[in-house]
Amino acid sequence: MFTGGTLGAGTRHLRAEWGRWWRAEDLTDTHIAHRILNDQYRMWRQQKQRGTAEVQQNISLLRQQQKAATYMQMQRMAQQKRGGGYGGGYSGGMGASPMISYRMMQWAQLQMRMGQEEFRHVEVTESMLAVGRGQISAQRHRTAWIVVPLLVLAWGGLWWLSALAGLVVTLAAAFAVCAAAWVKGRTPTWRRPPVPKLLFVPPSVPAHTELAAEDAPEPFPIREAGRDPRRAREAVELALRKEAAQVAEVGVPTETDWGWSVPIVLSSGTLGNLITKLRPMATTLRVGENRIMAQRANSEDSAAVNLRVLTSNPFANPLPFPQRSPLSCSISNPFSIGVSIDGETTPIVLAGQHVLIVANSGGGKSSMVRTMAEYVTACWDAVAVDIDPTGRGLGPLRNCAAYGAYNPEDAETRLEWLLDKAKQRIASMSPTEDNFATSEKDPAIIAFVDEWPRLTKRGKEAGIALTDVGRKARVTLVMCTTDATSDKVGDAVADSFGVRILMPCRKADVPLVVGSDDAISQGWLPHKLVPSPGEWEIADAGQFYCITPRHRDPILRYVSPLGADAAATLAKERAYAGLPTLNAVPQSFAVPDSAPEVVKLLRAIFAAEGDPDTLTVALIADRLVQEDPATWGRWEDRTDRLAMIGRTLKNHLRKAGVDVPTVRLDAEPGRPTAYRLTDLKDALS
Repeated sequence: MFTGGTLGAGTRHLRAEWGRWWRAEDLTDTHIAHRILNDQYRMWRQQKQRGTAEVQQNISLLRQQQKAATYMQMQRMAQQKRGGGYGGGYSGGMGASPMISYRMMQWAQLQMRMGQEEFRHVEVTESMLAVGRGQISAQRHRTAWIVVPLLVLAWGGLWWLSALAGLVVTLAAAFAVCAAAWVKGRTPTWRRPPVPKLLFVPPSVPAHTELAAEDAPEPFPIREAGRDPRRAREAVELALRKEAAQVAEVGVPTETDWGWSVPIVLSSGTLGNLITKLRPMATTLRVGENRIMAQRANSEDSAAVNLRVLTSNPFANPLPFPQRSPLSCSISNPFSIGVSIDGETTPIVLAGQHVLIVANSGGGKSSMVRTMAEYVTACWDAVAVDIDPTGRGLGPLRNCAAYGAYNPEDAETRLEWLLDKAKQRIASMSPTEDNFATSEKDPAIIAFVDEWPRLTKRGKEAGIALTDVGRKARVTLVMCTTDATSDKVGDAVADSFGVRILMPCRKADVPLVVGSDDAISQGWLPHKLVPSPGEWEIADAGQFYCITPRHRDPILRYVSPLGADAAATLAKERAYAGLPTLNAVPQSFAVPDSAPEVVKLLRAIFAAEGDPDTLTVALIADRLVQEDPATWGRWEDRTDRLAMIGRTLKNHLRKAGVDVPTVRLDAEPGRPTAYRLTDLKDALS
């Protein structure tokens, strides 16, 4: 029934409500403004009625005077006809006075002007509102001082007449008060009388009235919406309105793990016009810079747009890197290079696909390349070729590459070899084959070429030529560059690459790689991603947009990182299990029959080892002893065996007229002396 808390709260609420009524605080400025304007209208109407009555009265008097004058004139005319009067003819009075007609015309014009006059209100000021509130309060005080004593007297008189009637009325009043207090205790709403309607239609909107336009609500941070879609919708609407975005409708947002997905409909303009508003909107909604994205929602409806508002990092908890056993995959099967902001994978097929990766330093290019290389080295029908003129290459996975080239000259040689390999494969294809059929013996070749701008001119030319013929031969490139403009990439165009990946990069790269001058206005915004300045701040490293045969929309994606230690473990596991190899000796490295025997022998040793970029003198010495123990095995029991074999090999090459220099392998323990395959080739040519 009645609880003490509810009844007590209701009693306090009723007391507070009585105080508001006593001070006229239950009336808003709109209530008082309407009362003042209606009073103005009543006074104007009264004055108009009095003026109209006065005009009509004067016109009536003038009409009576005119009628009397006309009657007198008619009497005189009748007397003259009978022969009476003071002279003949019509020389008497001329009827009604012209002055009366003139005065009647003046009053009629005044009546017409008064009928056309419209009410013009006087604008209500703050001081008028204060005076009006004071008058209402004073009126209520007078009413209370009259009504309350009368009620007390009536209640006392009722008790005097009948104690029973007085008791019944008292109990009924007490019950009514308690019931009202209980209701107010449960729903403590403030009583607000209805606003008096204006008695006139104002020609202009008066201030402080219901007709006055309310102040536009201020935008607020979207985080204040909590998890309420309606509040989030309001926040986005206000932000769009503040930036004067041409939007006809804002749909109900969908909450996601990273923020809100908001469907909107443009009223005019283009998606590009909306994209120019996103950066200031991020400030209004208090989200991170470049954390609002827009893309076309329906290819058949250019007005439908999907707006993404990121309140947190969408890739804070990426998917774990997939575990692949050695030789368990095929280069012809799709694999995912990352996950989209919508939680979908990004499958691509590397067989017959050239890949272009454009990223600034710190953009996460190494993670993307390592992801692709990890899959390639897990395939039974593909080999990786590691080409990096700066020397780093695939890092912990470089030992899984069939061949490597780590300086501009070696990179040039390797790219020319790949081009020759592709041409040989195409020449070997039957007329019924559209593409070279890869197998365990003839695997696909995926060449990872990093730091493309640092290649030699001939290296770039070979790489560009390979993009034309390599797809059919299943000899393809994964090209990495920090600059996709024509002066850096050379003659390579984005359309040559079936897979194009844009990580944090320059604005000028976006339209070139996407292949559209208005790519940015379509929602391709990789240039707004922030590269990582270092390991202490990941920023947007690893986030990317891509164009593949399956993906054509500007959707933000993320590549899960593969740590260096984990990659090194995988490399050891796959090397132990065995990797596919390319056994055929490239025709460009063939030794002419006229070459000296020592050169043929050295070339055969390189071929037997799979044509690596370098071979240490120690390994060459072992091979030489195996091939010709009589010539090269004389120093087997000596401590200077390696030095003697190396010195003798140099003498044989010098006598043959072939100059093949040696190099130190600084990256290997002990910095061993080695020969390079490219130096041998140059010596032969």
